[in-house]
Amino acid sequence: MKRAPTHKHAKDQRVQRSNIRRAQAAGKSRARAQLQQVAAASAADAPEHETAAVFPRAARRWFIGLTLVIALAGVAIIALQNAPRWLSAAMQSQATADAALLEATRNAAVATQDATRIGIVSGHRGHDSGAVCDDGLTEASLNFVHATRVAEVLRAEGYIVDVLDEFDPRLRGYRARVLLSIHADSCARINDLATGFKVARAVHSRAPDEADRLVACLTARYRAHTGLRFHTNTVTRDMTQYHAFDEVAPETPAAIIETGFMYLDRPLLEGRPEVVAQGIVEGLLCFLRSEAS
Repeated sequence: MKRAPTHKHAKDQRVQRSNIRRAQAAGKSRARAQLQQVAAASAADAPEHETAAVFPRAARRWFIGLTLVIALAGVAIIALQNAPRWLSAAMQSQATADAALLEATRNAAVATQDATRIGIVSGHRGHDSGAVCDDGLTEASLNFVHATRVAEVLRAEGYIVDVLDEFDPRLRGYRARVLLSIHADSCARINDLATGFKVARAVHSRAPDEADRLVACLTARYRAHTGLRFHTNTVTRDMTQYHAFDEVAPETPAAIIETGFMYLDRPLLEGRPEVVAQGIVEGLLCFLRSEAS
């Protein structure tokens, strides 16, 4: 049979429960105090840790920035040191390019002029009189009349024409589409057959095909316009080995013409110089225009 608790026992139980509650409250109080201490310590340590974390990042950024500044300064110093040389090289390169362009332009202009340039040698002019008639008419003066008339007509056709002396210094390396030296034959009374004209090219021409075509054109057109015959048998070495043939540029086709004999053909040569000049012009244009002779 269970015994009822006594008053003293009940009191002991109440005391025991009270002690437990106090112990629990004290434990909770201590726990809160410890948490507060930990929080306070963390708060106290936080600035130090943050500074320690921030300082290395700032140092790295500063170091990187300083490195970039130093690198840029080095590049600038190198550029300043080498700028004169670079500028000089650039200017020299530009000057070379400009010179090359100028030379190419000049060569193109010269080539264009050469394609339309004609050289006319006024036989004996500036050197001697050539053949002389009894009344004083000289071959040199007659040749000059014909040469200047030929030049006038060709210039009217749009060509650039140089009237050259017999030993003109410009003949050395002369470049043109064609060169023709104008002469006349003897003024002596030889015989009734001493009439007619002659045309020749260099016996050792450096452009024989072009030279042959030039001779063919001059022969056909001069004969047709003047009515003179071609005096074949009197073509001399002075014509086929004419000095100017060896002086002009190899690419310049050249020929020499004896317009007629100054004795029997004088009425034509002196009295009708425009006919003589036109016969020569037509022969040259035949060649220049690649017409059939």
